[in-house]
Amino acid sequence: MKIALFGYGGMGQVVKRLAEERGHEVPFIIDPSKSNDGDLGGVDVAIDFSLPDAVMENARKCTDAGVDLVVGTTGWYERLDELREIVGNEIGCLWSSNFSIGVNLYFKIVEEAARLMNDFDEYDVWGQEIHHTGKADSPSGTAKSLEKILLERLDRKDAVVEDKLDRRREDNEIHFSSVRGGPVNFKHEIGFDSAADTITVSHSARNRDGYALGAVQAAEWLHGKKGMYEMSDFLNL
Repeated sequence: MKIALFGYGGMGQVVKRLAEERGHEVPFIIDPSKSNDGDLGGVDVAIDFSLPDAVMENARKCTDAGVDLVVGTTGWYERLDELREIVGNEIGCLWSSNFSIGVNLYFKIVEEAARLMNDFDEYDVWGQEIHHTGKADSPSGTAKSLEKILLERLDRKDAVVEDKLDRRREDNEIHFSSVRGGPVNFKHEIGFDSAADTITVSHSARNRDGYALGAVQAAEWLHGKKGMYEMSDFLNL
């Protein structure tokens, strides 16, 4: 396939390398640091790891050109309905807060853990994450997905606090903290804590390869489809 890249930061560079290793061409890159402003003619799928404010415009470019779109950029999810309207049934579009196969399996593990814990009120729950210093949003899209999973499956929790707490945390709240530091950090952890013991469920990434490879594999799966999809559709989870 011919793949276009929106964004050429750390993720975009790894996507390009892995896509080419899998036999694809990457003839189109648009980024402030490396821009090819030609049209999208002849491109099969675009992969977006750019900035939240650019996602809708990139989607319009792809829809106008008939190019399928994979969106890995985070921090724009309040505009998801707008993206659905732009895409319609003109192209295929797959979006996810995280394209790592391991992270998506981790989501399912956390879902099951929360389902089990729902019947045991003696266990409180908390979440934390750490990302590299270049991460543009906080909390991350992955953290938001984990928060949603916990709120949907724990009847005793109906709110998440992401900010610093200068008060007692309420019983109905989950505190999810975010740390930014280091050149390559990707870790998420959910804790279930009682007076007797603590159970933690965590995922750590060694590098960006798993995230980038998942995006390329999703692009391969998406090409030729129409409408909106998520990673659960691609992975059949």
